Amino acid sequence: MAGRIGWLSTALVIGSWVTVFVAAGCGGADEEPGPSAGGQAAPAGAATVPITIDHNRLYVDVDLARPDGGVRRATAWVDTGNQHLIVVQDLARELGLDDSLVDADSEHSVESTSPAPEMSIGGVVLTSEGIEVRVRPGTWVQNGVPAEMFLPANALRDLHVVFDGPARQMTVAPPGVLTPRGEAVPCRVNPDTGLLMIEATVDGEPVPLGVDTGSAGTWVSRAVAERWPDHFPDLAWAVGAAGSANFFGLPFETQGALTSLPELGIGSVRVPDVAVLALGQGLFDWYSQKSAGPVSGFIGANVIDRCRLEIDWPNGMTWWELGPEPEQRDLDIVGLTLRPAPDGSFAVAGVVRRDGVPTVEGVEADDVLLRVDGLEVPGSTMGEVVGALRGRPGEMRTLVLERNGERVTVEAPVTRLP
Repeated sequence: MAGRIGWLSTALVIGSWVTVFVAAGCGGADEEPGPSAGGQAAPAGAATVPITIDHNRLYVDVDLARPDGGVRRATAWVDTGNQHLIVVQDLARELGLDDSLVDADSEHSVESTSPAPEMSIGGVVLTSEGIEVRVRPGTWVQNGVPAEMFLPANALRDLHVVFDGPARQMTVAPPGVLTPRGEAVPCRVNPDTGLLMIEATVDGEPVPLGVDTGSAGTWVSRAVAERWPDHFPDLAWAVGAAGSANFFGLPFETQGALTSLPELGIGSVRVPDVAVLALGQGLFDWYSQKSAGPVSGFIGANVIDRCRLEIDWPNGMTWWELGPEPEQRDLDIVGLTLRPAPDGSFAVAGVVRRDGVPTVEGVEADDVLLRVDGLEVPGSTMGEVVGALRGRPGEMRTLVLERNGERVTVEAPVTRLP
């Protein structure tokens, strides 16, 4: 085993970036609209509403109580890997939330002394009690994310929720209202944070994983991934995050081991061709502290969006149905790891490498990406930019970059990664 993928054991510096990961939530053109308002009819006591997907992340409208008795509707990033209610500063002020500790020159959210406001989706009341509120400067709750707030796991912990990625709908209801369908898979839930975990399988080997809608992709411990060549001898690898595996271009992403897992088992459901980034176990030790128990990674939205997933938080049960195959392969893409910035720009955090060779020539770390073919990158969402890099292997994308104040044009190939 040692030597076949020995570079996976490269040490990763995780600790100093945990605070950045906390602030981030963990977590085709990738932006896709949901159905018309209201969605399909829901049973009495339940509500079905449209969702939007961008870079696999789920967005839904949430109604928030204002101090004058009115309602403020806000676009929320649904993040089952996060336990904090994080809102942008302008929204916090509309809701009368304390924002006195916010530093306008910082990217990070800060604690608020205010309790969480009353929240609802389609008239169904969410949980507010005991949720810590944080406030972040800026227009979006995270760089490249088109939302004003995080909707955390513990806001949903008293409900039965359906995330229907293929139908672009979300249903919320009290327990006992919905009739579940799909493959039943028990879950464990942390009652304080609302984070949940299940036991998935890789070629029959059990792997404890969080279920994290906030992460665009699936990440696992390097210690787990090192065993996969025993199951899949032809498994290919690259170094660096791309596609759904590209979270926010954090430094350790450029050193992660990228692969496409032939199959991820969830009960009897088999999800094929799953992009996975393998990282040091230290990250997942930290994640385990807020989960229901020790995990070796988390199932990201690149899997969840392909499924109809029901979660009955109070009764510790999930149900899974696999939807149709995606029209585009996740990792047929120009091999860049991107880092969105507060000003709406995107920098290149790194270039994906295979056998030590960059998959894109002429692009350097810290280049600022200005254009991908006809897409003006500054001000775009992460989903729009990543989606513009995808295509059929062998196609070319014209990249316009800025390096040391000068413009550079690069013809970059779409590559079948890893």
